[in-house]
Amino acid sequence: MTYTRNDSSAVPAQWVRAVSFIVALAASLTLMLFPFLLRYVPPNRVHAALPVLLFGLAGAFVHGVGYRPDNKLLRILFGPLCAWLLIAGGAFSLFS
Repeated sequence: MTYTRNDSSAVPAQWVRAVSFIVALAASLTLMLFPFLLRYVPPNRVHAALPVLLFGLAGAFVHGVGYRPDNKLLRILFGPLCAWLLIAGGAFSLFS
């Protein structure tokens, strides 16, 4: 069954998805291509903050490609708010 969604909330949702995907792509490419940026960060801070940042990037990728789980808890965890908070928290704790 196919249907079209003609409400006005579809346009901002597409922009939020695009921003999520672009931020996740840029951050993951930066970490992958320029790992020497973490050279002067103490190892204990890297091991504490990098998983938080990477979980946020995974959530932003999931949201950015348009996947929407049926489970309410997973929908919250893979939503943009949770992903962006994890990215911001991981980046702040990594570089502060």
